[in-house]
Amino acid sequence: MADLRFFLDRSLGDHEVPKALRSYGWAVVSMRERYGSITAQALADIDWIRDATGEGEVLLTGDKAIAKRPLEARAVVAAAARVFALGTNQLTGPQKAQRLLSHENAIVRRSLTQAGPYVVSVSERGLVTLKLFS
Repeated sequence: MADLRFFLDRSLGDHEVPKALRSYGWAVVSMRERYGSITAQALADIDWIRDATGEGEVLLTGDKAIAKRPLEARAVVAAAARVFALGTNQLTGPQKAQRLLSHENAIVRRSLTQAGPYVVSVSERGLVTLKLFS
């Protein structure tokens, strides 16, 4: 998929979402795969934001509040991260995967054409750019 790589934070899980995205050709790595189970659970958001962005990855999360929390928002800005966050985290694993897959073209297009920093909410109806805490 156009040489894009995606990093999935812990809110998207370790199994269902990565497996579903991979079955559609997405190159993904989950937090557990990168850091191991124990470290992944304790790792601060600012650390994985910096690390994954440094690897050139687009960030996927179930938590759009990342744009509103001061430390995380500053980390997104400092790393020039490209973040796509589900509009709600009240979805099952398959629903989370389907939400991302149903907006695949828009996510890919935005990732390839617009440099970060940004946080985009992926809602049922489409993509909405969120204002970052300043």
